Parts: sequence; C-alpha cells; structure tokens
Amino acid sequence: MPSQPIVEARSFDYIPDTARHGNVRGQFQFWFMTNATVITLYTGGVGPIYGLSLRWTLVALILGSLLGTIFQAFHGAQGPRMGLPQMIQSRVQFGSRGAILPLAAATFSALGFALFLTQTGAQAVQDVIGVGSSSLLQIVICVIAMAISIVGFNLVLGVERIASYVVLINLVALTIIAIRLLPISTMLGEGHFAPIAFLAQVGASAIYQLSIAPIVSDYTRYMPKRTSAAAISGTVFGGTMLSAVWLESLGAVLMIAYPKADVVASVYGLGNQFGFGLGAATMTIAAFACLITASIAMYSAAVALLSAAEAFHPIRSTAGLRAITITVGGFAVIIASLLMSSNILTDFAAFLAILGYFLIPWTAVNLIDYYYVRRGRFSITDIMRQDGGIYGLYSKSGLISYLVGFVAMIPFFSNSLYTGPIALALDKADVSYFVGLLVSILCYLFMMRNHDFAAELAHVRRAAINTLDDDQ
Repeated sequence: MPSQPIVEARSFDYIPDTARHGNVRGQFQFWFMTNATVITLYTGGVGPIYGLSLRWTLVALILGSLLGTIFQAFHGAQGPRMGLPQMIQSRVQFGSRGAILPLAAATFSALGFALFLTQTGAQAVQDVIGVGSSSLLQIVICVIAMAISIVGFNLVLGVERIASYVVLINLVALTIIAIRLLPISTMLGEGHFAPIAFLAQVGASAIYQLSIAPIVSDYTRYMPKRTSAAAISGTVFGGTMLSAVWLESLGAVLMIAYPKADVVASVYGLGNQFGFGLGAATMTIAAFACLITASIAMYSAAVALLSAAEAFHPIRSTAGLRAITITVGGFAVIIASLLMSSNILTDFAAFLAILGYFLIPWTAVNLIDYYYVRRGRFSITDIMRQDGGIYGLYSKSGLISYLVGFVAMIPFFSNSLYTGPIALALDKADVSYFVGLLVSILCYLFMMRNHDFAAELAHVRRAAINTLDDDQ
C-alpha cells in the first residue's frame, strides 16, 4: 500500500482499490471499542429505572442488542464492496438530493452521540479530580476529539486499536470485582417482570446498536474489496455485540445495586472498593474511551454533512474542507453540551427513542434494497454524480417508503415527549420500531414492483466503476 498522508483528505468520496488496507482482526477491535464507553452503561440502566428486575433486564438487553446488531452488521458488508461511506449509499434508494432526509438523521445521530460522550467523559474526569469546571472539561475533551477526527481514519483506527487492550483489561477487572463485591445472585432472584419496562429496555438496547448503522461503512470502506461479506459482517456483529451486552449488563447491575447514585459515580465507587487506585484508573480510561469514540462520531457527522451538501453544490473532497466541517460540528456539540442539563440518563433515553424513530425507516429501505431488490448491483459512478445519474435527484420509492413507515410509527410512539393513542392502549408500550421496519419494507417492495431492473443493470454493467463481481 502506498504511503498515506498524515491528514486524511477523503470524506464522502470513493476509496479506490489502491488505497484499501486493513484486516478483519483490526475491525473487530475497532467495533468492540465503539461501545466500550461509559455511555453504554447508561443504556443498560433503562429497565431498572422503570422497575424491571435484573434477571428480566438482562434478557431484555440481550434481545434488544441482538435485534439492533443484526441490522447494524449487515451494513458492514456494504463498505468493502462499494468503497463508499454509509450514508451516501442512500442516494440509490432516495436520490442524490432526496438522500438529505436520512443524511440529516445520520448527522443528528452522530453529533448527538458526540455530545453525550463529551458529557460523560467530563464527568468521569471530574469524579477523579474532585474539583474543576465541568464546562472546561467538556470543552477540552471535545477539542481533542475534534483534532483526532481531523487527522482522520488511520489515526482514529490506530488509537482505537491500542485503547482496546487497556479497556478490555479494565472491563475484566471491574467485572470480577462486581461479582465478588455485589450480591448479584440475590439481585437475580429479586424483582418482577414489568412489560413496559421490558419493552423500554429492548427498545433502548436495539436502538443503541442500530444507531451505529449510519457510520458502519465509513470505517469498513477502507477494507480490501475481496474481504468476505460474511467475515466483515460477523466482525462488526461480534465486536459491537460483545461490548454492548457486557457493559449494559454491568450498567444494569450497578443501577440496581446503587439506585440513588449516578452510573459513573457507581463505577468509580466500585473500583475504589477494590483499592489499588482502580477507581481513578477506571475513570481515566473511561474518559479516554469517550474521547476517542466522540472523534469517531464527529468524523462520521462531517462525512454525512458533506455528502448532503455535495448534492446541491459541487464539492471537492479536501483535508481543509473536512477539518472546517468537523470544527463547526464540534463547536455545535460544545455549545449544546454546555446548555444541556446534567441529568444524562434521562436525556440519553429520550435521545435514543427519537433517534430510533428516524433511523428505522432508513435502515429498512437501505437493507431491503441492497440485499433483496438490487442485490448490491449499484453504479458507483452514478452515486457520485451530483444529479444522481440513473438514481435521479429524488427517488419517490425510497422517500415515500420512509415517510409512510415513519407516519405508521407515530401512533405507537411512547416517550417523555409524546405518547401515541395505540401506545396508550398498550399501556404505554413502545412497539413503533417493529411497525416502522415492517411498513417501510413492504411499502418499498410495492413501490419497486414495476421498476425496470434489466435496463438499470445494463447501465451498471457499462459504468466505469461498479460493484459487480467479474462473473456478473
């Protein structure tokens, strides 16, 4: 592989074969680390907040993680095959300008996670030092995360790989201590099943995993094109599933063991009970993990934002433009972080619910098109055209399917801001995610029933750059 520039210039553009590198093992470490943050602990605390027992919380978070990770992992195979960031691929289903709808959702998702990661990282540091300004800590963490993401893909991947070893050791230590010091067996036998709380935990865990879907190909697109689709999807699935279930389970245990304490403070206290400075070490590692994961979110937010802007005005992918975009996004995160309340868990739960409403219809349309309708037979040349080429500026099939799926979910919404009539009839149980998936998929299949695939495939075969295998 030729030497790479220190600062990555690419953003929304295609990665040619000559620039591809990496291996499946490195990807596993990377995806394990994306969830190995304190914020994942909060996700596991949703069920206990609503009174769900530890036993049923564990069942719910495993089930939810499985559901969300399956969809997330399928996006992973798109990266090596297409060589494109995740969200610009949506131009196939929505059109070059119509894709601004899911791109806006992806940008909101990435910046939202950067915000919560900045807050939790600052809180971890403050728990260690005991003094200092939380606002200043948030600014420092966010600025460092911006710097890492500006340097780009290779630095982000390298830092994540190194951190994965440290985080793994720390997680093993915390888990052993929790088993030894906390009455987990007693906790498993206490409590009861609460349907609403169970569904809330399933939904939170599923959406937490699905929220990674808009960035998956951003980091798998550099993998060699010959990379097995099954191998890369399995790697994404295994890495994120392992860290999600592990940390969410630990978060659930801590939430029940210390119901009046914040999760971050609970982790710190648990480490201190063991001694040897483990509490302070854990908070330091946690802050670092939040920082580098925030850099991943900022990187993908910039890619999504530039992908949307390029459809309306010609843009040349440069390091400077990407740096400016990341800087603007980073300062937006800082401002929002300073204005938000300190009740991270409540705010994060609401964020996950809203995020799911916007991402579910997109992932349904994108995946059913890639794996069933067009089966990965896309023209990269046309995707990268400002006018959308054969995919057009606006694709009514994708846009209508997205909107119909979203509207169908509204009566099933159940969150702190709004509860739909059907959700009320179901005792506030939120099953909107399942409705959105099913309706969007069925609508898209109906809308594409008369599409001229023969003509489109003939065009794809003539394209200079396409995703077809040689034998096709």
